[in-house]
Formats: sequence, structure tokens, C-alpha cells
Amino acid sequence: MRPAHPLRQTAARLLLAGVLAVAPLLPAGAQAVAADYTLTRPAWVPEAELTPRQPLAAVGPVRLSAAGSHTGSGLSLEAGEKWFARAGIGRSLVTDVMSVGGGYRFPGGNALSMHVTRQFGQEGLGLAVRYDWRWSYLRFSYDQPLRSQHESDRLRFSAGVRF
Repeated sequence: MRPAHPLRQTAARLLLAGVLAVAPLLPAGAQAVAADYTLTRPAWVPEAELTPRQPLAAVGPVRLSAAGSHTGSGLSLEAGEKWFARAGIGRSLVTDVMSVGGGYRFPGGNALSMHVTRQFGQEGLGLAVRYDWRWSYLRFSYDQPLRSQHESDRLRFSAGVRF
């Protein structure tokens, strides 16, 4: 491996020194919106947002699973191998939810799914479209506001890696 050119090393050091000198002068701020850590829908084992538990029961392609987090838990019933349908209920510290959805599992283990979520006692609905790989996922979701009539609808994107 060739050593870096001395001019590049000097430029990199000057840039780093400038950033370190200016950084303490920049205003710092906290997150403007409170984080939303509520359980949004019940889920089965591959969900990254929830602490997975083993399926409670499995008979052929039908599975009854539970999942939980520090703010709530859920129970879901799923049927199907390649094409699957799922229905679930869940409870968080804030509200109870019900979800229905389905999707397709590809031969390599990847999956494409869609879920509609309804919170009991609320007027809002949620829709999530998700693509799962073995070690990561992409999720697009649409949420109507929970309690405030002044909030606008939310369109979210999330990506993650499973450990």
C-alpha cells in the first residue's frame, strides 16, 4: 500500500483541526419532536422493532406468535407459506391496536408485506409496506395523527439491520 501524499495529510489535519475548533461554537439543540416509542402493530418473529419470542403454536402453515417490547406486547396469527395473511392485536402503554395484512415470501427468504393498522378509540389508520432481507429491512409507512387535530399525516421511511 502506498503512503498518503504529505500535502494530503497536511490538508486532512488542517480540515480536522478546523472542524474541531468550530464545533464547540455551533448551537446545539435537542430533538424538536418527542420520540414515538409506542407499539404500532403486533408482529411475528422477524420484526426488528420488537423483542422476538418463539411461536406459541404452529400447525402446518398456521402460526400463533407473540412479540413484545418495553412499551407493549402483541399476539398475531399468520397463515400461509409463500403467500401469507396475518391478523393481530396488541396493547401498548398508550392504546390498543388491531392489524391485518399479508405478503409474499420469496424462495431466498426475502419477504414483501403490507399491513393496515387501526388503533382502538382513535380515528386514525396506518399503512406499512415492508421489504425484508435476512439481515436487514426497508419500511415505508403512512400514519394519520393520533390525538391532535392540528398534526398532519405522516409519511415515514425506515431501514434497519438485524443483529
